[in-house]
Amino acid sequence: MADATLATIVPFLQAHETKASSGGIVKSYSHDTGSGPVLCMVHGYPQSAYMWRHVVPMLKDKVTMFLPELPGYGLSSLPPKPDKRTVGNILVEALQEVFGKDRPVIWCGHDRGGRVGHCLLVDNDPKTNIKAAILLDIVPTLEQWRSFSNPAAAVAYYHWPFLATPMAPQLIEGMGGGNYCKNNFIRSQGKNAAGVAKFKEDDAIAHYCHLFNQPETISGSCADYASAAGDEVKEQEADQKAGKKVKAPTLIIYSANNLGRMHDVDAEWPKWVDGELKCVGVADGIGHYIPEEAPDQVAKLILEWVDKYSK
Repeated sequence: MADATLATIVPFLQAHETKASSGGIVKSYSHDTGSGPVLCMVHGYPQSAYMWRHVVPMLKDKVTMFLPELPGYGLSSLPPKPDKRTVGNILVEALQEVFGKDRPVIWCGHDRGGRVGHCLLVDNDPKTNIKAAILLDIVPTLEQWRSFSNPAAAVAYYHWPFLATPMAPQLIEGMGGGNYCKNNFIRSQGKNAAGVAKFKEDDAIAHYCHLFNQPETISGSCADYASAAGDEVKEQEADQKAGKKVKAPTLIIYSANNLGRMHDVDAEWPKWVDGELKCVGVADGIGHYIPEEAPDQVAKLILEWVDKYSK
């Protein structure tokens, strides 16, 4: 099932291919309950929308969903620029092509998808119509780079500077993108045996490795990390100095055993949010891939947050 998609596993989803005004195609999937906000669920590295396969069925009866494939990650086209703002606006445009411009949006992003959301939340452009957010297993990009003063964090997050270097795509292709991808999963998955087994269901690793065997996926994802090592950091520094923060109500869901070991997540995020903020650490040995390792907990938290901001 290496070439399967989210719609293969979750057949009630409708598949879309949207032409972006900036060029290229955005592939996505949707489910419309007919009312309420649209939950925009965006995946991270090195994955695809396939990562939401366990959570989506649990939300079916209560939540309208839009699940895009990140540009540059193997299924959607490469973006014209890899920065989070450009990518975020492409995804919002695709969402509005499917649902129109009047439906409010709750952004739900894991890893890189969370960072795209964080950028849009700080921009606070009314055209995006984002009313609330759920960010999974991240701290702000600037805080992530600051953590490199801790040797343990520098080793754990070695891929951040590595992927940002010009030589990274060639080196990864030499090793094999699928092999590199598989190694990352081994490093970042949790210690909970049931969670790891859940993550591996539906041949997920084969699916992700298939995508990352493509040179375009390797170059596109590396460009994402290079952008996060350049102007995006400078922008966050400037935003913090100017007091420009997230205004929308924000729920942070994080792995207590992974991200929580390297960061004081509950202390770091309040410096970046000027409004309602809730941080929830998922324990019991659950790793970085929380929606796949602990889908029941994640679905419950998402439903509570969506219900609160659907009124």
